[in-house]
Order: sequence, then structure tokens, then C-alpha cells
Amino acid sequence: MRRIVYAVIMLVLSSSGIFAAERFVEFPTLGVCTGDYVRYRARPDTNADIWGRLHTGEKVIVESQTRVNGEVWYEIFPKDIQESAFVFGKYLTPCYGEEVQKSPVGKLILEVLQTYCPYRDYDYWGEYDGEFEYPEIKRSYDRRGWLVKVEAWQPNKDFGFGELRIGDSTSKLTRVLGEPDNKSASAWTYEAGEYAAFTFRIRDGKIVRMIYEEWRE
Repeated sequence: MRRIVYAVIMLVLSSSGIFAAERFVEFPTLGVCTGDYVRYRARPDTNADIWGRLHTGEKVIVESQTRVNGEVWYEIFPKDIQESAFVFGKYLTPCYGEEVQKSPVGKLILEVLQTYCPYRDYDYWGEYDGEFEYPEIKRSYDRRGWLVKVEAWQPNKDFGFGELRIGDSTSKLTRVLGEPDNKSASAWTYEAGEYAAFTFRIRDGKIVRMIYEEWRE
């Protein structure tokens, strides 16, 4: 009986985000804030300067984890500064689980976000400023300025999804991402759990369109 009660308690604590530190297994990765008006600071120290606040459901790129006096802190890149900041560990939880964090698809999500929304550049969270305004690439944001969709459909040597480009063969696609979760003659889809998906439109064995899309809650 005690084991059952203990297991239930662990499940509740884990789902609440208290043990979030144990669920970040790969860095960088995506995290989501579980509290409101959560301070992020210049250093992993409760006495350090406050640089801003996160709100419930706000997403950030989590660069690393550190421990100070036994407490976990995460290094993040917030939307309103160009330097990394630190958040107390219990207020962040991964956007997706361990399997996706370690997978090629999970890593590709980070590459897409960092390509089309460079987190060291203000353009990361804002509208087009001209730097990435190409007619063959379309980006969409949610109301908080988070990138939720990227679509590319013309050959471009500078911009793609990681090392994948329009015109690449399906054999290269398999080499980079493995076998798709769903496959037809005209489209291959790779899913990142319940978070997002990549869809590659295929014609004559080559990629003719690439779509990254976060699934809406």
C-alpha cells in the first residue's frame, strides 16, 4: 500500500513540474514556464539583478542547467534581451519528453527556431525586419511572438531545415531524420510527440516543400 501511495505522490509531483530538472535530458531544448511572473535573473542567484519575467505557458530555449547550493537553475534566452538569463528550476518544464529531446526531430526543431528566429537577435521574437524576408519562406507567429510555423518551397542554398534543402533526395531525408512516422508517395511526416511536426512534400523522390508546424493547444 505504501508503495502505491508513494508512486501516486511521485506522479503528481512530476506532472506539477516540481521534478522538472529530472526531465530535461538534452540541451539545448525547449521549455515552458509553469508559473506566472516568474523572474529571470542575471545570474543563478536569488539576489542577482532581475532582468524580466516569464508568464504561464511562455516558451523559451533552455541552454543549460546548473546547481547552486543544491538548487537547480536553467540558463535561458528570453525574448526581450540578447543575453542568457537564469530561471529557478521548478518553474520550467520541457515542451516534450526524453525520447523527443534526444531524437533527430527534436534537435531539428531547435535548428529551425535558431535559423528563422535567432535567439541572439531581436528578430527572434518579432515580425520580419528584412533579414529573412524571402518570398520562398513564410513564417507565422502566435500572439506572444513565438514562431509556430515555417514553410519553404523554393530552392535556397542559405536557408533550409538544418542540413535539408529543397531538392534533396528522400534518401538524404532518411539519413538525417530516419524513417517517417507517416509516409505516402507525396508527403513524409515526422512527429515530435504532441508538440509539433515536420511535413516534407515529395515529388519524383525529391523534397519540393518543407513545413514545420507547432500543433496548437
